[in-house]
Amino acid sequence: MEYINCCGLNIRKVSIKELLFNKTMLIAYILLAIGVIGWYEIFALRWAHDFVNNAGVIAAAGHLEESKQVAMALKEQIFHLEHIEEVNKAEPWGIFVSQYTYLLYGGSALIFLTALAELFHVKIAPKVAAAFITFGISMVFGGLVSIATDLANQINIYWMVLNPQPQSGMWLMMPLYSVYIPFTFIEIYFLITNKRDLARKVAGILVILGIIIDIAEFYIQGLLFNLNDPRHLWTDIPLLWLYFLISGALTGVAGAMVFTFLGLKNKPYYQETMNLLVKVGLGLAVIAGIYEIINYMTVDPKWMKLITSGSPVSTMYWTWIVLGIIIPLIIWGMKKTSLAVIGAVSAIIGTFFMRQAFIYGGNIVPMTERVDGLGPQATSVYNLDALEPFAYIAPHTMEILIIVGCLGLGLAIYSILDSLFAVRDVNDNIDH
Repeated sequence: MEYINCCGLNIRKVSIKELLFNKTMLIAYILLAIGVIGWYEIFALRWAHDFVNNAGVIAAAGHLEESKQVAMALKEQIFHLEHIEEVNKAEPWGIFVSQYTYLLYGGSALIFLTALAELFHVKIAPKVAAAFITFGISMVFGGLVSIATDLANQINIYWMVLNPQPQSGMWLMMPLYSVYIPFTFIEIYFLITNKRDLARKVAGILVILGIIIDIAEFYIQGLLFNLNDPRHLWTDIPLLWLYFLISGALTGVAGAMVFTFLGLKNKPYYQETMNLLVKVGLGLAVIAGIYEIINYMTVDPKWMKLITSGSPVSTMYWTWIVLGIIIPLIIWGMKKTSLAVIGAVSAIIGTFFMRQAFIYGGNIVPMTERVDGLGPQATSVYNLDALEPFAYIAPHTMEILIIVGCLGLGLAIYSILDSLFAVRDVNDNIDH
């Protein structure tokens, strides 16, 4: 394989076919094509729906009754389109936020654990760090696209610059990712650069800074949910940021097992890598199980009753408990690397349902029962009474298509980076 040296990086000379039409990219294209259908539908709904008609609004100006009808039509468009969760006031956060927390927390936690392995000089870490961190940041990008889709009007992001709100967890995400993403690529650079002496000199500082930034990220994410006072599931869980980190790490480690099985199986250190991942995954599954017991005892009983039985969220919750904790515990507890990937797939599915249960569970108690007599629900404008005894709106098909597309985007980003920089191979002969 021939390389071009640029800024201390050995960049592979690959053809357009090898770069953009390899097997991984073809799978990514299929997933992205599915997502494009959903993105088209949702943006058409937001920007070109029959209710949103500027000409009709202008024509109605000066005519009180017609203006009322236009106003009601716009209200319907924004808050009460039946069966479409992402524009419904009763459930402002749905599957897009679930996918965001799933991919972003999983990717960030994998990056965090890899940095910890480097800090403590785990023998296998230098060989797999570049691949794992690249895989992790690709997951992060998939999650960020999901949350960007959730924003009703992406152009309004400029208000975060014009009107800073540092006391807000939502606002803090902007400076956080403005630092986090470039820093992660700096980490990757020093992992794959051919300037090994320079890399060794800054490695310790980079690892420590990376760990600090990762912890700050999870703390801000916990703050974002903790500020939603009426949603007791999100405010009653003790040390919510730590819960995010542990459950995200379970997703990340499970993803790393599947990645190792598919991408590193022919490496001489494959067995050692899988053994380490199984041990870490087993420990995380045990901690996650203990955390769920603590959550059951501390979260408002009104919420836990609906989450564990008597609502659609209960299916998500028990899927998480069985597939995300119990089955991985059993399989990984056998300590057979040949079966590890089965436990990993189970954990990947289970933790996805965990994010679903967490997001939908936070909305499950209707607004009228959360804040009596306050807010728009007091006027019955949104007819939230009809949602009792629980608030749940299943994701629309277009929303499901979009989260599939986000997976495709993450896969495409990883494939391109691996094709150009050989992140799976570059450090095969590197040790601490």
